Amino acid sequence: MALTDQRWQIRYSYPAPPEAWWAKNGLEKNTTYLNNGEEKLTPEEAAAIVARQYRHEGPLTDITVWQETPKERDARLAARRKAEADEQNGIWWGMGGAN
Repeated sequence: MALTDQRWQIRYSYPAPPEAWWAKNGLEKNTTYLNNGEEKLTPEEAAAIVARQYRHEGPLTDITVWQETPKERDARLAARRKAEADEQNGIWWGMGGAN
C-alpha cells in the first residue's frame, strides 16, 4: 500500500470495564486503520482481528468499515508532511511545552 492510497478504517463498540466512568451506555468505541488487508473480510471478521490485537473482549457491536475520502487522505498526508518538517526543524512531540 502506497502512502498516498486511500486507507480503510474500522470502528466498533465493545463492553467497557466497570471503572470506565467515561464510557457511554457501558460501551467504548475503537476507530483505527486496517493495515493487513482486513478490508477484504466481512466487517465482523475484520473487527474480531483488530479487537484481538487491542485485547478488546466481549461482543463487538456497531461495526463499520469504510474507506477514507480523498479529502481525509489529503488531510492525513498534510499532517504527516508537517510532522516530518517539524522534526527536521528540531520540533517534535516529546518536547512538551518547550517549543
